[in-house]
Formats: sequence, structure tokens, C-alpha cells
Amino acid sequence: MIDLEKAPALLRHAVEALEGAFSGDGAPDPFADRRQAARTAFESAGLPTTRHEAWKYTDLRPALKPDYAPAGRATATDADLAAGSIDGLDAARVVVVNGRYDAEASDLDGLPDGVTVASLAHTLRTSPEVVADTFGAHVDLGRDAFAALNSAFSLDGLYLSVPRGVAVERPIHVVHVLTADQPTIVQTRHLIVVGEAAEARIVETYVVRGDAATFRNDLTEISAGAAAVVRHIRIQDEGDQANGVSLVQTYQERDSDVSTLTFTFATGTVRNNTVMVPAGEGGQSTLGGLYICHGDQLVDTNTLVDHVAPGCQSNELFKGIVTDRSTGVFNGKVFVQREAQQTNAYQQSQGVVLSPDAHHYSKPELEIYADDVKCSHGSTTGAIEPEHVFYLRSRGVSEADARAMLLYAFAHDVVEMVTLEPVRDHLDARIAERLK
Repeated sequence: MIDLEKAPALLRHAVEALEGAFSGDGAPDPFADRRQAARTAFESAGLPTTRHEAWKYTDLRPALKPDYAPAGRATATDADLAAGSIDGLDAARVVVVNGRYDAEASDLDGLPDGVTVASLAHTLRTSPEVVADTFGAHVDLGRDAFAALNSAFSLDGLYLSVPRGVAVERPIHVVHVLTADQPTIVQTRHLIVVGEAAEARIVETYVVRGDAATFRNDLTEISAGAAAVVRHIRIQDEGDQANGVSLVQTYQERDSDVSTLTFTFATGTVRNNTVMVPAGEGGQSTLGGLYICHGDQLVDTNTLVDHVAPGCQSNELFKGIVTDRSTGVFNGKVFVQREAQQTNAYQQSQGVVLSPDAHHYSKPELEIYADDVKCSHGSTTGAIEPEHVFYLRSRGVSEADARAMLLYAFAHDVVEMVTLEPVRDHLDARIAERLK
């Protein structure tokens, strides 16, 4: 149980805001029962510490130390949108400022008829029946306090719905803007529903305006109908004052194909949780990520693929490069339930450590209860191989360039999983800058 008197300011402010949300005119909010259950789960779970196995290498105390205030209302500036843009990406633009959908700053031209882009909070208030079967339906509130805290608020974010049979040709680029003149916390909630045989590609980028510390507690739910195709990419690059915890939760029906990739460059302490549930026969789940850490940065990647249906496939690849005093963590689990016969699951984690004070921890796990499966995992962590550097130097390449070339090749395996060429170019440029 969380002792709120002793809890960090972030949590006290969050609970104060929650109390306000439940008071007011006394009218029950949509999904009030779920919110109350989330609050109970939040208080019962307690704040994770390094004594919890799943948080063994991630000490959140420095990130929670600032006296965060909840993000207020704001509007995006041209400079914000430019900072969050990706050169050459022809996409519909959805802008979320301080956790709230900004319709005026968004540009939805070119989206097919029937595609809905709206404020999640507005949708919950005005059309609760539309999201009743998907909103919060698959999030395990007991798994961690931050998911429960986010679920307790039901504040705002994006509601994206692609109807049955519709293929959205243009990618949808979600630009998150967070204003931070003072230490600021924001909790954003997205609900993405892609119907049967529909297709969508979503790219998320993040911008912080201001130089104060920030803490994001984001939760994105992705529901894919039968034979749906979803490509989801996040690029975290907000600066070393940006801290946070996120959860991407997917749920897939039969023959659907969903991938979610996370690229993390300049941040502070970040914990990225991904939970994928291929729940229908023949589903394909792909998750991957790359993190390049400098200074005192800490990036913790925690994944769970829960195979509950037969004949599904999952592929997982995460890579990390750590230098200075930074830390990279990968903790991934593939769970194959008894009914999930003929599952094919592969999991790989690789880390490169470039300095004596940097650390990379990796813990891949398989837990299998079916007897007709193909599952494997692998993990490697080490330095750059000296003979590889020597080989390039023997051909006239300087040592610095040789090391950069090897690291770029190491990282590019994950970039190749991105299907959008402008996004690959953007990632290549950022990797090159981070490896200088």
C-alpha cells in the first residue's frame, strides 16, 4: 500500500487530481467503476522499487524527485511542430499537447471516410458505447502501479478508429508536445482500434518546450481486428530532462499482423513496457527497439508476449548501445499457454558497452506450457570486437570511423524493421549524431 504522506510529489499531485475528478458535481464519469478499480490497484501495487525483480536495475527515485505539477492546457507552436517533424514524411498529422488532442493544430487531410480521429476524453463522454469493448479491456491493472495510475485518470489523448476493410494509405504522425517551464507530469492515454482487414501505420514523436524536468506516464492500447495490419513506431528524443514510464498494450484477433517499434535517443530515465497478446489463431506479433544511451541516461525495456491462441508467431529484437555512465536494461518474456500449440516465437537482445562505467543488463525468458512449439531466445552483451576494428583500420579507416561504422551496422538491423523510408532516414541521421 502506498503511503501518500511519504510518497513523491508526483504521486501526491496525481492523487489530488484524481480526488478532484471524482468530486465535482457528483456525476459519475464514464467507466467510473473501472477508474475506481484502477485507483485501488494503484494503491495496492505500491510504487515499484529496485527490490521488485522486474525493476531490479531501474531506480526511479531520482526521476521522481522533482516537484512535478500536472500539465496545464497549452497550444502547439510552429517551432514545436517543426521540432517534431520528420523530413519527407507525407503523413496526416495529429497533435497532442500536454496530453490533450489538439484538433486545430492537427491536419487530417487525406484520411479515408470512416476513419475517426478524436479526443479520447470527448469520446468517452459522448460515445462511451463506441469504446466500451476496447478501452481498458486488456490492461492488467495489477501488473504495475503506473498503468493503474494512468487508468485511474482517463484524462485525454488520441482515439483513432479505422473501420473494417479500410486501408489508410498515408501514415498517421502523432506529434506529442509537452510544455515544461516548471517540472511537469503528464499522463496520456491513446486508444487505437483497427478493424477487420483494415490497415494503419502510426508514427509517434515527442517534443518538450522548456528546460524543466518532465515525467510522462503514457498508455497506448492497440486493438487489431481479424486480418488487420498495424505498424506502430515511437521515437523518444526529448532531452536528458525527460523521464517517464510507458505501456503499449496490443490485442490481436485471428490472422492479424501487428508490429510496435521503439527508438530511444536523448532522454533521462525511461521505462518502456510492451505487452502483446496474439489472441486469435494465425496472429503475427513483432516488437523491437533500439536505445543509444549517453551520460547518466537509463533506458529500461520490459516486454511480454502472451501467446494464448494456436498457430501464432512472434519476433522480438532489441539492441542497446551504452556509454559514459549510462545503463540499458532489457527484460523480456515470452509466455506460451497450454492452448497455444504450434507457436513460433523468437526473442533476441543485444547490447554494446563502450565505457567501464556503463552497464547493460539483459534477461530474456521463455515460459512454455504447450508441447508443440518452436521457441528460442538469445542474448549477448559486450564491447566492440578489436579484430573488427583492426580489419577496417588495415584498409585505411581511422579508428574513430571504424568504431562508428561498426556501431552503425549494429544498430541498423533494427532500423531495417521500419517500412517507411523517410522514418528510416530520420533514424539513420539520429544514430549517426548519437555515435559521434
